[in-house]
Amino acid sequence: MKTFLIIVIFITIFTSCSTNNAFSHFDIDEKQAKSEDSLKSSKIFNGNINEGIVNIIYLNQVLPEQYNDKEYFYVYLYTKKHTEKINYFLNNESSVDVTVLKSHNEFSELTSFSGDWQRYYLVVFNNIEKDVITFEVKTSQGSSRKITFQKEN
Repeated sequence: MKTFLIIVIFITIFTSCSTNNAFSHFDIDEKQAKSEDSLKSSKIFNGNINEGIVNIIYLNQVLPEQYNDKEYFYVYLYTKKHTEKINYFLNNESSVDVTVLKSHNEFSELTSFSGDWQRYYLVVFNNIEKDVITFEVKTSQGSSRKITFQKEN
């Protein structure tokens, strides 16, 4: 009887947690959960000096029905010098289109953060036929590390 009671307790504990995931305790929808899962960040360095930070969401993973003909990224970043030119690279290929967005834009709902002091962009690249892609930001002051995304098939 003692063994049976212990087994029942363990089964109850493990099965009651099986329907929960990392987002179960937050009030976010499936699209926000996908974007938080896709969100990656990197600091922008000039040597050993931190010049800024970049946050990237791979929109092809978050909104595949809308963004699927090219590679689309929602980028928001902060750099110490707001006037410097920013270049974006995917697998060492330059972006084909960069759209400047306001701080409150169509993608703001994908993140739990927006601030007027950051800059926001929709960055588009030609389609890459590889399963793993690397995103990099370069400025006149430095660059981010290469950020890797796994493409979903």
